[in-house]
Amino acid sequence: MDAIDRSETVGELLTQATRHLANAGIPFPVDEARLMMAEVLEVSRAWVIAHPEASLPPDRRQLFLDYTSRRAAHEPVAYLVGRREFYGIDFEVSPSVLIPRPETELLVDHAVAASARLQAADERRNLVAVDLGTGSGAVAVVLAMRQPRLRVIAVDRSADALDVAGANAAIHGVADRIEFRQGDLLQGIDERIDLLVANLPYIPTAEIDHLMPDVRDYEPHEALDGGSDGMVLIRRTLEEAVDRMATAGVLLFEIGDGQGDSLIETARQLYPDATVQVFKDYAGFDRILSIEMG
Repeated sequence: MDAIDRSETVGELLTQATRHLANAGIPFPVDEARLMMAEVLEVSRAWVIAHPEASLPPDRRQLFLDYTSRRAAHEPVAYLVGRREFYGIDFEVSPSVLIPRPETELLVDHAVAASARLQAADERRNLVAVDLGTGSGAVAVVLAMRQPRLRVIAVDRSADALDVAGANAAIHGVADRIEFRQGDLLQGIDERIDLLVANLPYIPTAEIDHLMPDVRDYEPHEALDGGSDGMVLIRRTLEEAVDRMATAGVLLFEIGDGQGDSLIETARQLYPDATVQVFKDYAGFDRILSIEMG
């Protein structure tokens, strides 16, 4: 970092940081350096690109150096800056929660569409939606924002994660419409569930050590480890939900690639009269298990 320490301007710092990140094996080092600079200066990335001659105040310069060192050690940028954009909205994150992924936006798309169908079919009552493994609360918050008539119950085993989720609900003005509960899957859920949305751990235990260091070394393993085949918690939830779902309920799960056929078989055994489908993401991977009853 000595070369960076001698740099003064935005352009010089970016050049040195980019080289440092590239040597550390960070993908897209130019983009990452610009993003960190924009965060440090509280400006847009376009401003960063347009003003390479600008100097940094000493405290901002030191923060950029700190960010660069930590990112070179593969700490995710979202944890450095304390937030991540999801569904066009900024969410606070911390190392106690999984960083929201773009692929999870597909889960939200299906959940919003399913809740709209359910509400159209029964306009006389507010429906109950349960978000399992809420983490940062991203799915629950977006669902509450998009579907104001839903009563949303967000569940997580981690008290620290629920603190983050609660803060995000307050920031986005839906804290009064989301009830946060600490618990293990559906234990403690006595309500009849109209919509179940679950982004549970689905990575096989044996694969955890082979993940990218950004994930393996920094994100909470309890939010990643899905057991021996990655589907242990999903199968448990499918079993627990049988007696809790409304007659015309919908269950939606984010799943891992290659898990679709096995989970379809399990779902059809447990919900023989339901329409069971697996939807692929934009990369062509298995991503959403959908079970529509009634």
